[in-house]
Amino acid sequence: MPKIRDLVENADAYREILKRKNAGPIIEKFDEGLKLYEQWKQRSIEMEDLRREVNSISKEFEKTRDKSLIEKSQEIKEKIKAGEQREKELADEVARMEVMLPNMIADGVPDGGEQDAQVIGYRGTPAVSEKDAAEFASIYPGAPSKTVSHEPFHHYNLVGRYIDQETAGKVSSSRFYYEFDELAILDLALGMYTVEFFRNKGYSDKIMITPYMMRKDVEERITYFEAFQDTIFEVEKDNLLLIPSSEHSIIAYYEDSIMDEESLPLRILAWSPCFRREAGSHGKDTLGIFRVKQFHKVELHSIVKEGEDFAELDRMAVDVCDFLDSLGLPNRSVMLAAGDMDKRALKQIDIETWMPGQARFRETHSIATVGTWVSEKLMIRYKTEKKKKILTRNLYATAAAVQRTICAIAENHYDPDAKCIRVPDALKKYTMGVETIPV
Repeated sequence: MPKIRDLVENADAYREILKRKNAGPIIEKFDEGLKLYEQWKQRSIEMEDLRREVNSISKEFEKTRDKSLIEKSQEIKEKIKAGEQREKELADEVARMEVMLPNMIADGVPDGGEQDAQVIGYRGTPAVSEKDAAEFASIYPGAPSKTVSHEPFHHYNLVGRYIDQETAGKVSSSRFYYEFDELAILDLALGMYTVEFFRNKGYSDKIMITPYMMRKDVEERITYFEAFQDTIFEVEKDNLLLIPSSEHSIIAYYEDSIMDEESLPLRILAWSPCFRREAGSHGKDTLGIFRVKQFHKVELHSIVKEGEDFAELDRMAVDVCDFLDSLGLPNRSVMLAAGDMDKRALKQIDIETWMPGQARFRETHSIATVGTWVSEKLMIRYKTEKKKKILTRNLYATAAAVQRTICAIAENHYDPDAKCIRVPDALKKYTMGVETIPV
């Protein structure tokens, strides 16, 4: 986690990082933090000088027994008391500023925004309609593909009969939904299969269903709240927030932990509903369940030792691609550019899944290392053989955002001849005999 005291000598370099991370507005707050730190530093020096003066007076009194020195000492102690209060206030203000500071950027992360992501690789062969083939080749040069003659459909046109967003809008608000029958079964099956798949991949040190609400002060230390606050549902009366992801409630479980070095890496798996207000997404993905305010998600979290997080990041990305492969969903991995990353991330990889009905790869998974950004705030450490306590490195990954994965299954596994969606073989164990979903 960036510390203002460590950035004083390299303030210009950190300002450049903020610009690269598309966090220009934070520069003003960072500069304010630098001023507060200098005020705190000066106040600390003044307090130390006053304490030395008190000690000097005490020694002089021992020699002279001059009672006027007692009064003088008391006056200085009153100054120290008032000064220490301001010193603490300044330290607290600096700490509040530090919570808002984005993380550093790992070597090799490209500059730019959403359009500047660096393609890592493709998995599977996207089915591209004849009418979309030229555009596909232009947008995704070098990507594998196969041309199909049938018209692809948006998932809403395939599963719309199993979704009621109009009634949900009356009951709740926009971007909520009811799921019915085969689609509800697919939702439950996908959750169970995802848990089983990643448990078998080694994310089994702890399997969780976390609280669906968190205290605001806990959430503020875990997420980059400046970016998330407009999308979080808040229960103000109880000072609680509905979780936007179980990533946050997973790591909160380990606050103030000191782990044995040999217990790491710790690989954790959690299922939960997630809640997001989707502020700022007006007009985007209004049909269907790709972008909704409530969805189910299976989340992965890894807690690793110093120096091991980038290898773990690559491992998690491969595991996620293997998962999509198991469902027959073509996908590609991209390393996000600095300006498009989670502000907490040192490095972030997104996995995008092919959506034939939209003729696009769409982001379905995010994987990132946040280094010590969270562990320093929550004091999550491990103890070496020599009893040294070191901050853990933390990583998160989407195992499956269930509603988005359903969208991908619907569009990729639509059978135009049978006019149905064919359930991937991997899920049939959990679908209670449902093998096709009529459209």
